[in-house]
Amino acid sequence: MRSARSVWLSVAWLAVVALAFGLAPMLTESSPVIPVGEPLLRPAAFAPMGTDDLGRDEWSRWLYGGRLSLLASLSAAGLAVILGTGAALAAQGIGGAADATVVGGSSAAMAIPGLLLALLFVAVLGPGIDTLILSVGIGLAPGFARLARQALVRVRAEAFVGAAEAMGASGMETARRHLLPNALPHLLSLATTHYAWAFSAMTTLTFLGLGGDVSRPEWGSMLNAARLHLSDSAWLALFPAAGIAATILSVHTLGSWAARRATGHG
Repeated sequence: MRSARSVWLSVAWLAVVALAFGLAPMLTESSPVIPVGEPLLRPAAFAPMGTDDLGRDEWSRWLYGGRLSLLASLSAAGLAVILGTGAALAAQGIGGAADATVVGGSSAAMAIPGLLLALLFVAVLGPGIDTLILSVGIGLAPGFARLARQALVRVRAEAFVGAAEAMGASGMETARRHLLPNALPHLLSLATTHYAWAFSAMTTLTFLGLGGDVSRPEWGSMLNAARLHLSDSAWLALFPAAGIAATILSVHTLGSWAARRATGHG
């Protein structure tokens, strides 16, 4: 019962914030980058979440910043899933040296700290959300490839896969037509978990100031800007921090539920 309640609460939170972000222009008339009043106004009817140190509406910045956080994280997670799934399919479809290369390469790549990889991309491409999407997506891809390969290997042990191979199906055809569709539920649960990791990584990197334009609202950069005002305007940190925590927890909860369903324990 408690598990089901957690899943429904997670779905409700994600649905509400997604709807709010989509309707942001209708929910606020204020620009997220133009001051609307005195700096550091407390939350009130005029500005439901107060104003920041430049007098900008925090409610507007929270809405547009959350939209950017979710979409950027989705792009990074999508990149990781595409690259990782492609590598895992090649490993199982070709086998031999290709499989060993994916296993060894993913293990070696996972030894590189994500922050170091992000700094490398920023040094080469310059700071910005696009750069962070690329670095986070590529950074998460090896881990996804390793887990996706394990899911495909479990499916390969099924009798129908052996029958398909006995009838002359090629390795890549077997991987594409039989392994991938049957491993899809598990891969979707892995993708959900990797989205939570991507969201955490993106907001962490923008908190560190690697997101480029600091005037563009994003939950991580908003949390960073609030550090200077924790003693007198703590609400500036409260709202983006609560959004980050609730979103990561909700996605992790859904990922755990999806994993249980995929293994028949949900």
